[in-house]
Amino acid sequence: MSPVEILFALQRIPPFESVTDGELEIAAKVMLERRFSPGALVLGPGEPFRRLLLRLDGSWLVEERELPVVLGVESLLSGSEGPGQIKAGPEGVRCLVMTRGHFFTFINECPALLLSLLSRVDKVGAEVDFI
Repeated sequence: MSPVEILFALQRIPPFESVTDGELEIAAKVMLERRFSPGALVLGPGEPFRRLLLRLDGSWLVEERELPVVLGVESLLSGSEGPGQIKAGPEGVRCLVMTRGHFFTFINECPALLLSLLSRVDKVGAEVDFI
């Protein structure tokens, strides 16, 4: 994907819809597209996320339960481990990837994204759209 295609994809993914196009352009330049084949391991059990993952299509599963579009936020912010062994769904998954270093640089330079992420934190059993 080109940076322009990534920018347009980011505009449709919460919480990135709250970020300006100029800021999204910065993110788009450091993100890469990644594909996981059906059943491929995305994250091993007990491992922390080392990158932010944004699903474009397909699915990722933990114990047969489908996960949200955005993965890695809580683990990157807190250093905690992921929710368990995550695998690509039966159709595989295509996603955008941002390294841990770029994630921290981006939320430092783009506080609107951090505020949007924090406003989505689980509130007493409410569903969240990221892990």
